Amino acid sequence: MINECLTDKERVQLAQKAYEGLNIGETVEIGQKAIGVLTRDVYAEDGMQAFLLENHTGPQIEITVLFKGSYGLKKGNVTTWRDEWMKTNLPIFVNMVTDSRAVPSQLLTAAKYLNRWLLEFPKSRFYIYGHSLGAINAQYALANCRHSGQIAGAYLYEGTNIWRMLDRRQRQMANHLRPKINAYVDIYDPVTLGYTATHKMVGRLHYIDSVQLKNPVKQHMWGGYRFDEHGRLLEKPVDAKFLLSSQRQGRFLSTTGELSALLSGRKKLAEAASPKWQQLKEDLFNSSFMKEFGDRYDNFEGKDGQ
Repeated sequence: MINECLTDKERVQLAQKAYEGLNIGETVEIGQKAIGVLTRDVYAEDGMQAFLLENHTGPQIEITVLFKGSYGLKKGNVTTWRDEWMKTNLPIFVNMVTDSRAVPSQLLTAAKYLNRWLLEFPKSRFYIYGHSLGAINAQYALANCRHSGQIAGAYLYEGTNIWRMLDRRQRQMANHLRPKINAYVDIYDPVTLGYTATHKMVGRLHYIDSVQLKNPVKQHMWGGYRFDEHGRLLEKPVDAKFLLSSQRQGRFLSTTGELSALLSGRKKLAEAASPKWQQLKEDLFNSSFMKEFGDRYDNFEGKDGQ
């Protein structure tokens, strides 16, 4: 299996291929390694994008699925801003801060296509890759997988942890597949919201020994990743910094959830003036998570045009 022979660095390079202009019939290569021939290029009506690569050279058909992430705000267009940001990324963030389980269309579409392909290639081994929104779509697709025995591995980078959005059945599937799913987290990337050192996440945590950059866009696009001379990604055990960041995010999400619950009742206007509302609002905007996020990038000037 070619995917089993890839280094950590090569897997990152493969995930990056989802952002490139791939063509049907093209053999996708990483270095001198042929991953497979592109046979499916999906651009769904809701904006979900994924590529399927077939490799028939081994004793068993190997399928690689690349879920594409969001285009940058500057590189996107009206359609991508609508489908990727307004209809997907923003609702996911709202779900996180309001403790809601409303599922954007792209996530449902990703699950539909993965299950369709698993059924189409019943004796194949599947390897799943995704970055950012692509990692989010992949998380949801895997949590709704109907043929889990065909999943050989998943490599998901810098996506929000959607565990809070999953129901009991989906969490059971995520737990079942956890040994095969690798979730890579750079705590300096603000997109990686909601990760903990517990089982409450889709996949096994890989805590990146990253370099903090002033540019949040570069940080998100693997900019803080470091590799050794053999292409192994530098990771580290969960430390006090990770736990502190996780606790701050947890308190932030708890406060926003309480605010949402408070304002969802019938007496919204009266409750908005209550001491409880005022205290929650003060806790939110003075939270250590908000201050940490603001301090981290207050000197970023975007000189490289990102």
